[in-house]
Amino acid sequence: MRDKVWFMVLVLGISGALAGAALSYVKSKTQPVIEQRILEDGVKPSLDLFYGPIGVDNDYIADRAALDLGKDDWGRKLSAIVFKGKKGGKVVAAALQTTASGFGGTLTVLTAFDLENKKILGAKALDQKETKGLGARVADDKEPFIQQFRGMPFGGGVALKANGGQVDAISGATISSGAFTNAVNKAVNLLGERADEINK
Repeated sequence: MRDKVWFMVLVLGISGALAGAALSYVKSKTQPVIEQRILEDGVKPSLDLFYGPIGVDNDYIADRAALDLGKDDWGRKLSAIVFKGKKGGKVVAAALQTTASGFGGTLTVLTAFDLENKKILGAKALDQKETKGLGARVADDKEPFIQQFRGMPFGGGVALKANGGQVDAISGATISSGAFTNAVNKAVNLLGERADEINK
């Protein structure tokens, strides 16, 4: 009887290891495809809209780069994606993908900048888990809250009016509005701090 139990444990252990290896292999093969689909379906249309008026002529998806932001408290690597918009080989625009903690979890925002005129071209929530009908309005591109970022000067950073800034929050969704604004401001700060890397 004891031998049967050990045999069953051995079989289950081997089966589990094989299943884990198979899942890991599948993930390694599908992850790049999923990431490319997100870029093509989620990021590129927004960048086409933001960069269109300034005549960017490069493939900003292919020219993207990751800014190394060090490691988190658990030792995981942190980074921010930057999409460089070029005209005649010169970087004239940049969009940064940053995150902030919202009411429902992590909020991912894409913020595009006109580097020559020092203005925000636009901002878009790429991923959010905010409350439907309230905080989730940060993902509605027609929402006045989102529209106010377009054309906003970014030299002194951005913040909610409640925090001494120039951004009106969504009524009833201050935490989500603050998270979105914080993500935009994080992009503004990175733009200043890592200008040499971004302008290459």
